[in-house]
Amino acid sequence: MLSPDPKARPPRPITFTGNPLDRAGNPRRDAGWMAGKRRAADSRFLPMRELKPLVDVTGKPARLAWQDAPWAARYPALPAVFLGLDDSGIAHFALDCDTAPDTADLHGETVKYIDVRSIAPQVSPGEAAILAQARSLIDWHQRHGFCAQCGNPTAMTEGGYSRRCESEACKAQHFPRTDPVVIMLAVRRDAQTGQDMVLLGRQAHFPPGMYSALAGFMEPGETMEEAVRREIMEEAGVATGAVRYIASQPWPFPASLMLGCVAEAADAAITVDKAELEEARWFSRDEIAQMLADSTNMEASPRLSPPISLAHQIARRWIAGA
Repeated sequence: MLSPDPKARPPRPITFTGNPLDRAGNPRRDAGWMAGKRRAADSRFLPMRELKPLVDVTGKPARLAWQDAPWAARYPALPAVFLGLDDSGIAHFALDCDTAPDTADLHGETVKYIDVRSIAPQVSPGEAAILAQARSLIDWHQRHGFCAQCGNPTAMTEGGYSRRCESEACKAQHFPRTDPVVIMLAVRRDAQTGQDMVLLGRQAHFPPGMYSALAGFMEPGETMEEAVRREIMEEAGVATGAVRYIASQPWPFPASLMLGCVAEAADAAITVDKAELEEARWFSRDEIAQMLADSTNMEASPRLSPPISLAHQIARRWIAGA
């Protein structure tokens, strides 16, 4: 394992992790219990339009603009995804408001519908995690109104954690999917200088000067470690051996689980797949530390992807000795 930096700052919480709500996996299967929670006087509802949550921007941090039960009662036909119970047992829902044009009127000077990627760093970590859950589930329901088995309409069940085909001849049950993605640093120690080195790449659509960890979807019948090695070889032509898992992150665009890893490189030679990357190169530990510090400076080059990304977080953890 490569040497930690004793001066490294402790890593910050990973965005979209630390959801404070109890998802109540067992009671939500009871349709009567679920209906009662939707009608309960103390339940809270997060309006979402075009997958954008309603946010109160008057304070720092910004806050999700939860609406009360009397407001939600005006829209009994809108799909409501159960997010969970808080410490007081109060139910929280995300409400898909796309088919209720007047819900757009909530948007104003102090309360706004804002894209999740933009607002997540500005709300508390717990609320950012709730946004990952809400956005992924609402998006899945919008895409799965029909049965993949027979083509008939499906209906939401279990508070939004499944859909069931409405055809009596089928009744297939469908569940929200999460797509695993490996995201990784290839690391090595330079034989001549003794420096720890990290492989990063950039795609053509990245902002100028920004680099990130290599990444790719896991394929069927593949382990996480195998996916890490395959993706690094495919994108940069670098053979790797031992793989260490570092951390994970829900990524709700639309519904991935990022699996952050570090892989030990067998050699330094790079052969870039131009269909995947514009460039890949090795950076020293000192360069990585500076790139982390510059990650929010759009004028800095080179710089790492911003703190919201798992690439940033695994690089920070590697610097700290993970």
